[in-house]
Amino acid sequence: MPQPKVPPPERINASYKQLASISPDLHSAAKELSKTINELNAALEPLNLGVSAWHTISHGEDQDGNFWSRSIGYTQVKREWVVALRTASGNEHADLYDEDVWAFSRAPRWLIIESVAKLPELFETLIERVKETTEKLKARNEQAKELVAAVKAAAEEIAAARADK
Repeated sequence: MPQPKVPPPERINASYKQLASISPDLHSAAKELSKTINELNAALEPLNLGVSAWHTISHGEDQDGNFWSRSIGYTQVKREWVVALRTASGNEHADLYDEDVWAFSRAPRWLIIESVAKLPELFETLIERVKETTEKLKARNEQAKELVAAVKAAAEEIAAARADK
């Protein structure tokens, strides 16, 4: 025997009521996960890394050059270093590129769910970026020392020439 057809206004009324009753659980679960990630951010803060790193969660491209990607990273968002999420899309053959970056807790929930399992890979990528950045800073310091020595030598020559006048 066929079920009587429920009119759309009644269906949406019932659905809305059900959403209202289950949404507090959703918010609570999201808040708890955000709290956990905030603890991770707090643990990273004293390290004062100042180095961005991203790990790709997933990506794709079609034959026309259209591409998309989703990544988890550690970067500065609104002047604060945090675990973050990013989506990007565009076309390699056209001047099309779009990117959105969120602090973890502000990202869309589907992206948050997808990203948590990639935290170990993010940390591994962050380690590599910190090592690379350390080596580059050391090399640049040597270069800067050479430049400072050249400026000091020039300043001494100028000072000696002025003293001889």
